[in-house]
Amino acid sequence: MEFIKKIIDNELYARLIRYGLIGGLTTVVSLVVYWIFLYPLNFNPNIANIISIICAVIFAYIANKKYVFRSKCNNIKEVFIEALSFFSARAVTIGFEILGIFILYSYCKLDAMFSKIVTTIIVIILNYIFSRFITFKDALVSTD
Repeated sequence: MEFIKKIIDNELYARLIRYGLIGGLTTVVSLVVYWIFLYPLNFNPNIANIISIICAVIFAYIANKKYVFRSKCNNIKEVFIEALSFFSARAVTIGFEILGIFILYSYCKLDAMFSKIVTTIIVIILNYIFSRFITFKDALVSTD
């Protein structure tokens, strides 16, 4: 029990745990939105994927800003720059995810949901690397 308390009390570890939780919730948002647009609404899998990515990235930015990194911006310009940095870092993985779904579903003829899950796993890993070493590198080092 003491070990768990030490981890929770350490801001760096607590931040990493929050990052993992937000990442999991972001994945859930992406998969649920994809499923809703794919099955009940009968959208094309590629269009459903784009919509799910947009919703997930917006959720990820807001949640990471507020709960993981507790970023404080003093004015609209700072918010714009921060958001632009976050979304720019996601551009590569968004492109990868769109292309991955397109190739796996359209050309490899894999199941649409399976294609989404495979690309999502890779995107989670890439997003962590980009967030850790590019977007929020200073926030992860800081223990304020």
